[in-house]
Amino acid sequence: MPAAYAQDATHSDSTKKDTTTLDAVSVQGQRAPTYTADESSAATRLPLTPQDTPQSLSIITEQRIEDQHLTNVRAVLDNTTGVSSSQYDTERVVFWSRGFQIENVANDGVPVAPGLNAGSADATLDTAIYDRIEVLRGASGLLSGAGSPAALINFVRKHADSKTLQADATVSYGSWNTKRAEFDISSPLNASGSVRGRVVGVHEDGDSYLDRYSNTKNVFYAVLDADLGENTVLSVGYDYQKSKPDGVTWGTFPAFYDDGTQIRWPRSFSSAANWTFWNQTTQTAFADLKHTFDNGWQVHAMASHRQTDGDDALFYVYGFPNRDSGEGITPYAYRSRQHGRQNMLDVYASGPFEAFGREHDLVVCASGSHYSNDAYEYPHGDLPDVGNFLDWTGQYAYPDFAATADRASLVRVEQKGLYAAARFSLADPLKLVVGARRTSWMNDTNDASAGLYHQKQDKTIPYAGLIYDITPTYSAFASYTQIFDPQDNRRADGSFLDPMVGSSREVGIKGRHFGGALNTSLTFFDTRLSSVAEADVGQLLPDGITQAYNSVDGTRSRGYEFEASGAFSDDWNGTLGWSHFNVKGPDHTGELRPALPRTLVRLFTTYRLPGALNKLTIGGGTNWQAASHTPVDGPNGPQRVDQSSVFLVTAMARYAFDDRASVQLNGDNLLNRKYFVLDEYSNLYYAPPSTYTVSFNYRFF
Repeated sequence: MPAAYAQDATHSDSTKKDTTTLDAVSVQGQRAPTYTADESSAATRLPLTPQDTPQSLSIITEQRIEDQHLTNVRAVLDNTTGVSSSQYDTERVVFWSRGFQIENVANDGVPVAPGLNAGSADATLDTAIYDRIEVLRGASGLLSGAGSPAALINFVRKHADSKTLQADATVSYGSWNTKRAEFDISSPLNASGSVRGRVVGVHEDGDSYLDRYSNTKNVFYAVLDADLGENTVLSVGYDYQKSKPDGVTWGTFPAFYDDGTQIRWPRSFSSAANWTFWNQTTQTAFADLKHTFDNGWQVHAMASHRQTDGDDALFYVYGFPNRDSGEGITPYAYRSRQHGRQNMLDVYASGPFEAFGREHDLVVCASGSHYSNDAYEYPHGDLPDVGNFLDWTGQYAYPDFAATADRASLVRVEQKGLYAAARFSLADPLKLVVGARRTSWMNDTNDASAGLYHQKQDKTIPYAGLIYDITPTYSAFASYTQIFDPQDNRRADGSFLDPMVGSSREVGIKGRHFGGALNTSLTFFDTRLSSVAEADVGQLLPDGITQAYNSVDGTRSRGYEFEASGAFSDDWNGTLGWSHFNVKGPDHTGELRPALPRTLVRLFTTYRLPGALNKLTIGGGTNWQAASHTPVDGPNGPQRVDQSSVFLVTAMARYAFDDRASVQLNGDNLLNRKYFVLDEYSNLYYAPPSTYTVSFNYRFF
């Protein structure tokens, strides 16, 4: 078993009259780091074990992040069961689950706005400041209010929970001259340890497999945890993350010649001009107060302020070059700034109560957020011709952008919610989780090209889940929730689509093995939606740049997800995820979003060798995705581009010199598979080739 527990033993000898009684000694072994967590509140705010959570849940722990060297959010999610990614360009990445875009993001269970650029989780965020990342697949309306039925990504921050001084540092060097330095220091700030602090910092810079692309990233995080009394804890924290990439792309490169044949670009090809950049800064400050009463009830209040700032100069080309002359390409340039602000307040109370001779759990919550985003654009004059694009090297004159910017859009979104959820113990093997959220959502947008837009919606979102313990190890579950997702996607005439509405159902079996060290789940889901946004390929908004959409009713997504994650023994950690979905349009005919691979397999495992080799840990895994295809703009209309199935191999090895120092080697895409990352907006990108990283970690205390 992964964790061994020593039991007290009482020895008696009836032949002896004198008996010496010793004080009882209880010794409990500490579980080795693993790939799962004991509980999560991502679904309902109730602290539930993965087995008692009536939805599909993945938990990516700090240990797994370290083993796979997953230093950014995209690396984590690309290795998560049921999640895939696409990208518009080098900086805008979109995550998908069950055929829908992942929009819902939370920090410590409190919903926050998605990334500034793509309306999904911010792929550039560094993982160093998080204790774990939880992915609750399916609808999460009870916790997040408005949102898609894809998944909720909950980032659980690190805290200063150690009463002794701890510090470690990691330096790494990888492909394309990528250098990274990271430190994590935690310490008591007074003699009793009732006040503690923790600081995390990261600096990373490097080039890329793409021509002209490089990036510099700086991260700082500080948190103060103070015990104000025996049952009261106050946490105050701040994080800062800044990404400064140069040589960025904006959209894709031309995929076809003017005669309709596909261009075979090298994997390193980039359509970026050498002066392009896309800087982004994210800052968050929060205060979190928690008080626990003697009767087991807890009151929790969190207030936070989040800022996102973008500054970019971009270049895009469109057209179909002549095979001989390379002519036929139209250039676009863009210079803008964005300022996003979000204030959030979340207060909830939870605890046990007795009724009908049994003990149950209840949570009640009130939350509110105000989000604003201001975007400014710098106009420019005429652009010179690109010339022979087949000889493109990125050398292009910097446009004469205006010194002052024009306001492009002003967005204000407010959301308020009240919800309650309870877990009723109907019988020893049967639990019922029920809840509802009353959410109020309002959007005021002033767009330079689309005009004024105002929408206000009030919606009650129910939630229900039933868990039946078949045996102490296995349980069956079923859950139901409704979906409400206002959209900022627009039709070709500039009008906004109606909110996406529908319902989601899940049934499955979960297992809790070795005292919770290993969790397994098999989930079947059925999601039904109306007003689903589908890209209108070849159609743009009146601004001539932004993708237009159609609204599709009668959409249905069905599929299954299997996952086993945790510790198989003291020395063996692993995770296996297998997912499949099929999303179709009205009358359940017509494939939607064919660019998304329908089947995904995520496998990774590590094993510490026995005996004299126990300082060495080896690991590896595979990521496999099914074939997919997408329509891409061509000279004679959309043309189909196919991507065959993709099989990727990863490996790692770590050698521990002693309890403090270790060196680790990671390799990804070891077979150097060349493949496209597809999306539904005519974008094509080659994924990275083989990459390698060597890291050295030292724990000072």
